[in-house]
Amino acid sequence: MRNFLKTGVGAAFLGLVLWACQSRPDPNITADELKAHDYYLASEELKGRFPGTEGDSLAEKYITDQFHKYHLKSWSGPGTESFEVTLGVTIGDSGSLTVNGVKADSGDFVPLAYSETGKVNGELLFAGYGFQINRKDLHWDDYNGLDVKGKIVLILMGAPDWNDTSKPDPFEVPGATRTKLLLARDAGAAGVILIAGEKYDPSDQLKFENRREQSAGLPVIRVKRSFIESALSSKSFSVNTLQDQLNRDQRPVKVDIAVEVTMNIDLHLEQAMTRDVAAWIPAADTGARQEWIIIGAHFDHLGQGGPGSPSRVPDTIATHFGADDNASGVSGVLELAGLIASHKDELKRSVLFICFTGEEMGLLGSKYFVDHTSIPLDRITAMINLDMIGRPNEENRLAVGGVGTAVEFDTLIKEPPSGCCHIVKSPEGYGPSDHASFYQKGIPVLFYSTGAHQDYHTPRDTPDKLNYPWMEKALNEIGKTIRILADQRIKLTFKEAGPRTSTSGRRNLKVTFGIMPDVTGEGNNGLRVEFVTPGKPADRSGMKKGDRIIQINGKPVMNIYDYMTRLQQLHLGQTVTVEVVRNGKNEVLLVQL
Repeated sequence: MRNFLKTGVGAAFLGLVLWACQSRPDPNITADELKAHDYYLASEELKGRFPGTEGDSLAEKYITDQFHKYHLKSWSGPGTESFEVTLGVTIGDSGSLTVNGVKADSGDFVPLAYSETGKVNGELLFAGYGFQINRKDLHWDDYNGLDVKGKIVLILMGAPDWNDTSKPDPFEVPGATRTKLLLARDAGAAGVILIAGEKYDPSDQLKFENRREQSAGLPVIRVKRSFIESALSSKSFSVNTLQDQLNRDQRPVKVDIAVEVTMNIDLHLEQAMTRDVAAWIPAADTGARQEWIIIGAHFDHLGQGGPGSPSRVPDTIATHFGADDNASGVSGVLELAGLIASHKDELKRSVLFICFTGEEMGLLGSKYFVDHTSIPLDRITAMINLDMIGRPNEENRLAVGGVGTAVEFDTLIKEPPSGCCHIVKSPEGYGPSDHASFYQKGIPVLFYSTGAHQDYHTPRDTPDKLNYPWMEKALNEIGKTIRILADQRIKLTFKEAGPRTSTSGRRNLKVTFGIMPDVTGEGNNGLRVEFVTPGKPADRSGMKKGDRIIQINGKPVMNIYDYMTRLQQLHLGQTVTVEVVRNGKNEVLLVQL
């Protein structure tokens, strides 16, 4: 697959790319131009478009050139300046940890990749799970009466299990590691030591994860239970006993530790600069010129993949082309820019087109934009995000998320009369792409996607697998919605539709079925299996693509959220019953985890 441009077909499309780069593109959305964009952005030359690399710069230049060909105005200034990203992290040789006079061996602790580097010492204080929860039904503040300023905070990873699926999990967001670190930092802690109870991680094996994330803003290490209990033996400190007490009582536990800690974090960061690419079309109607529609897609991908990347084949170092994820979305933005530019005299709202960087590293580009932009956020009428729109399944489904974020969206988003695609609507505003950064700020969003597939986040996601004629039709339908928002004075009423932050960060999922769930599914009638990974538990049980999971261990599974909750309640070695609907008939499978 890596050499597809060396074939005759690849050469023909490369010629098409060069033609597109040298001539003024057709303002209409065309399959040929979509191909040209995608074949260049997902070419070997760009080597996976990882932020801060040469491929990143080439993609940025290509996108800028295409915007100029449609005579869009360049957008620069607050929100689109270059910013720094971490390309990789390695551990140095001088790291050390001493607790209560006991020096840790190198295998007893490991820094987090997003820790600050340097030496820090101070008094050690126990802060339970590191929660600050203030709800009508739950008050839990592990920092109440605890002065941690300038001190080292010892915090349990994870959170108590929540088995009442009829109510939202109150520990979901507070249990995320970054949430805990932010609270500790805000409280003035000099550093954080994380420990895992047996229920969170039975093996307690430490491994450095080279996760390309931004710094947490303070030194952070994870320490083995056996070491911390040995160093604090005079205090009768038991990690599992404290975890059991916290889980049972669901309130802070006061523990007298008050010993000295010295921790030296030795990390070496490889950093580079990157930036979003933006251009705009001013409204013709100056009365509403200060209102905006934003059309976006991320242009970064995984580069060469490898350990520490989100690649689904992390042991393989090779170009991850990212043709669907997300050269397809960028191609769509470029074609929509031409379409909207050809109707610029009708615009009652200005339209800003943004291709974001750093999405795969944690929505970095879109977060940077919303935090720094000079556009008043209350003047942004809506944000429309395209992410993986090139590979519809056999039902030609086009998922539209965020329909619940504006009262008017549900009637605005309709099934196309042409029958080109089957619209599947979902109300939730938060999701794993750049629209989430806008929804967090109270802005209505729409998220278009055809969903994941077997080549997702692998080197097999190549341009020859995209359905360009289908994309042309789908993008014309998306363009109609954008024009309604931009050409008319329709007023959107923001509505919260689900949590505004990630609800997947706190749990340490110890088990997996080995399936790719269909996130574009509609309704609450189960979870469709998009594909089954060979050799994994689901495959061994006989599960097949197209099966619809409706129960796990006799408990209903209505959607992806139910499925994830059920997984959190399982453990390694367990055998569970999974009821699926296959070809209209119910079957029960035994899955050995």
